[in-house]
Amino acid sequence: MIKLLIEQFTYMTSHLSLSLDVLSWDATRESSSIAEDPDWKKPYQYWKHADHLLTHDGGEHYRIDCIANLKRAVDHRLKRLNSLYRFKKIADPKKPNELLEMLGHFGVARPAMLLEISALRNLLEHQHKAPPSTSRCQELVEFIWYFLRSTDALSTSVVSTFTLVLDGSIGNETFWLSVTYGPNVDWKCSVWGWVPEALASKSSAGGIELSLESAENYEQFSAKRANLTGMVKPGPNRSTSDVFLKGEVVGRPEAFSRLTEIYFSVL
Repeated sequence: MIKLLIEQFTYMTSHLSLSLDVLSWDATRESSSIAEDPDWKKPYQYWKHADHLLTHDGGEHYRIDCIANLKRAVDHRLKRLNSLYRFKKIADPKKPNELLEMLGHFGVARPAMLLEISALRNLLEHQHKAPPSTSRCQELVEFIWYFLRSTDALSTSVVSTFTLVLDGSIGNETFWLSVTYGPNVDWKCSVWGWVPEALASKSSAGGIELSLESAENYEQFSAKRANLTGMVKPGPNRSTSDVFLKGEVVGRPEAFSRLTEIYFSVL
């Protein structure tokens, strides 16, 4: 079957479907770009001021200022994350419309306490309500510290590629896919690597649809690269039906949803 499949892809751009099983392979970060500007540290200045106000609690006004500075810390970090990742461009039909809910949807942060900070700030500023107790403010200060720490990596390093590897694969006999995805490529996704024949099909039903740049079986791949060295050179024990492919992920929003989940998990 794979011979006919490959022959049809040799001289034309075509489509191939990968089983969703590849999305359960072990995922690791492969490369990333570094955001070197010191702006990512700014929220900690607001946080430290909030902590200082609470340590020297002089009454309601101190706690009001504490909440205001926590809100500034959150807003600054959210603005940076949204600038780096452009969450609204992610092709996930199930994503919420609001930024905080999107962060929860993608597993970046838990939005409940962040929403509480925002609601508290509005009550204090616009309705002149009494601030929370000192103990509650302390809980919020701790939570915002954990929020900042948990998103520091997101704020300083943007993943460009990650690798999916079939568990139990070793060395040159590894089945793997290198996945280029994220805001650096406008949330478009391309893949290349080795997969078992059983996970590749011409039928797009229920799978990850690829617009192919190339697809080769072991024999074709080996013949072209007989004198080459490097990570893509096949090992001696590969099956002749193993498929080396390159292509762009198209269609099926469900696949993009899972790819996005994996993307944020490897940070």
